Amino acid sequence: MANTYRCCRLEPMCDCDELDTVCSVVIGLTATTEDEKHTAYIDGIYKYDEENKPTIEEFKAGASALVSQFAADNGWIASLDAQIEATKKQDVPVPDFVAPEITVDTTVEPTPEPEPIPEPEPVVDEDTSEEEGDTDEEG
Repeated sequence: MANTYRCCRLEPMCDCDELDTVCSVVIGLTATTEDEKHTAYIDGIYKYDEENKPTIEEFKAGASALVSQFAADNGWIASLDAQIEATKKQDVPVPDFVAPEITVDTTVEPTPEPEPIPEPEPVVDEDTSEEEGDTDEEG
């Protein structure tokens, strides 16, 4: 099954001094499985070079190309696919579960911590070379 990808967030940002040009864009994509049971989301910010800020109209005209290139350059499709595969391995809520009325008993004591297992004493390998007659002195 192939995942579908959609740009769900496109927020052009401008410098307060230049309201007619775009200096950065927040881009967000979602991926959804064909059966629509699993979704994933990723976002990031694209920043234009100071000399190449587009006007709002230029930005709109090139938005699809910008989003596609930004996603490709950052490996987003593979990342979204990996997120989806990970969600397939997670537990899911029990369908139609209705929680029973719960009464919290504040007199319940915490479970005692188990006694720690003592660390074994380290084995010391005693140097027996002097006892065998080995010395560092020249003779």
